[in-house]
Amino acid sequence: MGVRSWLQQRFLGATATRREALDLLSDSVPQVDLPAMAGIDPAVSIRPWSVSRLEGIIREAGLHPSVLTLQAARQARHCLSAFWLAAPADQLEAMYSGAIGDLQRLQLNGPLVQQVLARDEQRWRDQLSAELSSPEQKPRQLNLLLALMPYASPGQLSVRDPLESLPNWLLGDYIAYCEPELESLLQEPVGLLEAATEPDVQEKLEPLTDHRGDVAMAWFQEEDALTRMTDFINRYSRDATDPEVLAELSGLRCVVAQLWLDVEDTQVQSLYASPVGLVTRSLITSNFGCELVDEQDQRARAALTPPESPAGLIAMLLFYPLGAVDVADVSSLPDWLAQELDTLQ
Repeated sequence: MGVRSWLQQRFLGATATRREALDLLSDSVPQVDLPAMAGIDPAVSIRPWSVSRLEGIIREAGLHPSVLTLQAARQARHCLSAFWLAAPADQLEAMYSGAIGDLQRLQLNGPLVQQVLARDEQRWRDQLSAELSSPEQKPRQLNLLLALMPYASPGQLSVRDPLESLPNWLLGDYIAYCEPELESLLQEPVGLLEAATEPDVQEKLEPLTDHRGDVAMAWFQEEDALTRMTDFINRYSRDATDPEVLAELSGLRCVVAQLWLDVEDTQVQSLYASPVGLVTRSLITSNFGCELVDEQDQRARAALTPPESPAGLIAMLLFYPLGAVDVADVSSLPDWLAQELDTLQ
């Protein structure tokens, strides 16, 4: 479905059912039916642990390997693995850059790497591996990968297109442990806002869509249209393999990116403060940038790299995974955009 027909069908031809407005001034208290069950599992046992305690266990097993110390290290490994599975996806980078990330790297270089897995550990590894390979689990890919890595032997675990699909904060450790043969392909971060060294190699960027300017801006002033955009982004977070969602968001991304490419330099901050900026942030933080749905998306990524302006940088972020873009010199950016990059990446 082309962008034109997508816009017409989704925004012009569809009427969304409006939600009933809440009366915030009324004295009446809305009645909410209480559920019979809240869905919690009282049998779940949450055992307290600390990073320093797990670190001590792993180091002790490395210095004084024995049945007891290695058994304790196995339990520590499982504790950390389970933690990664339950960790909030939007906080993985922050946690990995701290003491918990150091603990993960200690595991990958610890005494258990060369030990044969016990039967229950094999089942745990196989379960994680199966989920990691499932397209339905794509939103949890990083959680699953972090949980699985300590159970894989060095060089025996791989994911599809790691250079494209994994963020920079994890890519180095992944390559070092899982696919060291890719080390030579690991390039320096894209030098943004700098002149291309080989301009003849960079593709010429054609307009991403015919819906530009005031015509495109009109969509972002409609409440129903914004609701639909948000709905598709939320659906992507639940199922990143839905063909309809991928097609719709690919079309939406082209419209949004073209607005950034067309905006005057003096209007960039104002546009970012508008609903266009809201949708832009939602697309970037949803990690839809890792999806290149068709050839047009592939050409757009190539042509937008490196960007020639702050607005071009924002457009470029729409076509790259979270954490994959590193600005070489933030001093070349407006202060507000430099600060915003910290929240986007």
